[in-house]
Amino acid sequence: MGNGTAVVKDYKLKQPYYCAKDFDAKFGGDFWFLIEPLYGWSEEERFFYVRELDDGKYELTGEGYVVSGKRPVERLKELREELINIKIQYVFLDENGSEVRRE
Repeated sequence: MGNGTAVVKDYKLKQPYYCAKDFDAKFGGDFWFLIEPLYGWSEEERFFYVRELDDGKYELTGEGYVVSGKRPVERLKELREELINIKIQYVFLDENGSEVRRE
């Protein structure tokens, strides 16, 4: 577990997580890069950090994992159930890492 960051076109995700499949022979083949929302003060508060980039894209940061095998499918099902009634917040940061707004 650690921070995971991805550059995305739209920060408001259709699912309550970011997931991308990739391949690396040194890693052993196919793997998934998964970014889950971070925990706030309670388990009911979940959020991503967001930075607006100069090219119109966004940098999305959350809890990052590299997973392979059947675990990605299992974890995505768990996340959907876990976050079904949780409002995901997007915390926008400036270039110094200070919060500028929340959505």
